[in-house]
Amino acid sequence: MRHTNRHGFSLAELLIAATLLFMMVYGVGTLIVSGSDATEYARRLDRVTEIDQDVLDDLRLELVSSIKLFGSDAEGLATLAKLDLTRAPALQTGSRLPTIDDTGAVRKDVPGNEITGNQLLFAKFAFQDKFTCSTGTTYATDVYRWLYYYLSPEDGGPRPGSPLGLNLVRAASEPLADGDQIDRIVSAAERTEVLRHLAEGTPDANGQSHPPLVVVWKRGQSVLTLGTLRQIDPTLFVLGNNPIAPRPSPWRIVLADAPAGLLSFRHHSVASNYARANMGVARFGLVQTLSDYPHGFEVQIVGPNAGREVLLHLVLASTNRRGQVAWSDMQAVVDARDL
Repeated sequence: MRHTNRHGFSLAELLIAATLLFMMVYGVGTLIVSGSDATEYARRLDRVTEIDQDVLDDLRLELVSSIKLFGSDAEGLATLAKLDLTRAPALQTGSRLPTIDDTGAVRKDVPGNEITGNQLLFAKFAFQDKFTCSTGTTYATDVYRWLYYYLSPEDGGPRPGSPLGLNLVRAASEPLADGDQIDRIVSAAERTEVLRHLAEGTPDANGQSHPPLVVVWKRGQSVLTLGTLRQIDPTLFVLGNNPIAPRPSPWRIVLADAPAGLLSFRHHSVASNYARANMGVARFGLVQTLSDYPHGFEVQIVGPNAGREVLLHLVLASTNRRGQVAWSDMQAVVDARDL
């Protein structure tokens, strides 16, 4: 008799082997995807932290050059109203300037005693111009700019279920000459020479050329007072209290450039009130409504004007909607001059 040996696998064995192989491939694939997601999240976390730090550093460096801080009093609101923001991105509803607390310190707001704002308005030193007149006398003129930081809605603005929808806008004014220094020029002829030099932007005593400027500002006075803002007449080169066309009347200070959001090109957003509680939004201010105030940019100005401190609190979120939201919560206290 002949005996034949048969070799192979049964159908049951094949099914078991295929099942085990699928489980192994699935497990390895899941680990690879999880590792890739974790790496990508870490990269986005590093990026949002870096941007948060960059924005705060830029703000801090500009505040170091401040010469005047504005709050939510009559002077501050009037100064803000003088800025021509017709070309600027829209202002988020519920935005406000901080209340300057001369005797207090950085703190959490309490009902009825709120000092936190989510706008920042201040004047900073831009440059000094030195001009030598035909008589040989040299005059130095300090030149300033008003800077305004505020929140602007983007991509539909803040909405439930998303921490996104807000940009941080920086608006810089045209250059403004120090009015007190101009007024101290006793000689009318020399004053006219200086004003003509400023208006035409001719090289200064050091051979440097600065942007032409036509507005003179007395920083020690409220803009509500006549003579605080004056314009250089382009033909006579004397100062007048009334704005000269095409400048809008009543007075408006125009912007140096068309302002744009600081975060659009960086693909990030100021975190809104709809962000998770652990992101740190509204650490100092009291939430008024879920869609209005304060969101992830908070400002406090405290201390006497000889030693002001400005609190900056900024919470950013990545606009990448894949996986977990990467976010950063940072704050800084800056010593600023308020002369």
